Amino acid sequence: MKKVTLLLIMVFCYCYVPAQVNYAGTYGYQLSNESHPKDKKAIPGGTLVLVKMEGNKYRFWLDVLNGAPGWNRGETDGTITFSGDTASFDNTFEDATNPCILKFKMGKNTININSQSTSFNCGFGNGVNADGDYPKLKVQPVIDNKWLNDQYHESPVVTITSKKALLYHDENCRMEKEGSFIKGISLLNIQETENTFYTEYISPQGKFMYGWIKKIDIK
Repeated sequence: MKKVTLLLIMVFCYCYVPAQVNYAGTYGYQLSNESHPKDKKAIPGGTLVLVKMEGNKYRFWLDVLNGAPGWNRGETDGTITFSGDTASFDNTFEDATNPCILKFKMGKNTININSQSTSFNCGFGNGVNADGDYPKLKVQPVIDNKWLNDQYHESPVVTITSKKALLYHDENCRMEKEGSFIKGISLLNIQETENTFYTEYISPQGKFMYGWIKKIDIK
C-alpha cells in the first residue's frame, strides 16, 4: 500500500505544471490632473506597457513625466524575462557614474520598479525617477499594430512583395522561427543589415510577432 501511495505522489508531482501567469497589459499612475501647456495629453505620471513575446519574455515600454516647471521626461524600452515574479533591465546611461538597473517586481495587479539610481545614470530628464508602484489600469488602452508603429515613428515602413516572407531568429536568417507574412503586409524596418531587417508586428488577433526577414522578400 505504501508503494502504491508513493507511486501516485510521484505521478502527481511529475504531471503538475504551474500555470504560467500572463503579465501583459498597461500599468501606470497619475501625479496630477495638470497637463502640459503645449500638449494636453502630457500629464505628469508614469506608464509601463508589457507585451508578451513568448514564455516569460516580454517587450516593455516605460514613459515617466514629471510636472511643472521642468516637464522633464524619462523614456526607455527593452526586453525582460521574468523569473518567478521578478525581472531586471540594465538601463545604465553611457556616461553614468553609477549603474541604473531597473528591477521589476510583480504584485497583485501592480508592478513595482526600483532602480535606486539617479535620473542622470538612467539617461532620464533632470529630476525624473521611474521608481514606484505601477497599478494595472482598470481601463486598458488598445495595444495594436498602430500603437506599435507610433513607438517607432522614425523607422521606415516596408511592404512584403513575395508570396510568403519567413521570420528568423538571427540576422543572418539561418534559424527559422514560427510565423510568416504574406504579400502586401506593411512592416517596420527597425534595424537592418545589408541583406536582412528586423521587425516587430502585432497581428489583428493581438499576437506579438518579431524577428529577422530577408530583404529579397520586400523587393
